[in-house]
Amino acid sequence: MSVVQKLQELFKRKQTIEKEVNEELRFHIDMQTNEYAQMGISTETSREMAEQRFGDLDRIKKECVRIGSGASVLIQLLLSVFLLNLLVGLVLRLLVPESHVNRVGDVMMMIGGLGVLLLYIKQAGASRFRSDGGLKLDLNPGSPPVGFDESGRSPFDRVRSDD
Repeated sequence: MSVVQKLQELFKRKQTIEKEVNEELRFHIDMQTNEYAQMGISTETSREMAEQRFGDLDRIKKECVRIGSGASVLIQLLLSVFLLNLLVGLVLRLLVPESHVNRVGDVMMMIGGLGVLLLYIKQAGASRFRSDGGLKLDLNPGSPPVGFDESGRSPFDRVRSDD
């Protein structure tokens, strides 16, 4: 399979995931709309209320597509480069007896290991890359996650609540 075919397959998979996410969100909004309609609320009002309960639909769609599509091509490429760097450093460290080459091997292993670690942190969503090139780890347990609204409710709580 050529690189072009792999890229086409990746693009088609992303389109399929986007379609599935749209269908799933539409289903949940329709179900909530039906619940409101059964309470005697007009169809238009119940639709607006259901969409309001979900919050920012575009952000939810983007997040679901990102989660569903897994690692991007760039992330996979970087992970491969860092793993190769780690392995070359290990080989240098083990097979070459000279001390200056051992130090180069140590540095290569550190760079490779740190790169792999940072990529896994990035995929877990716990890091934010700043515009100045720095890395800000957002592990403050006191701050609510991004999906919470101003009243402190999660998307799940908004959908499950009766107000």
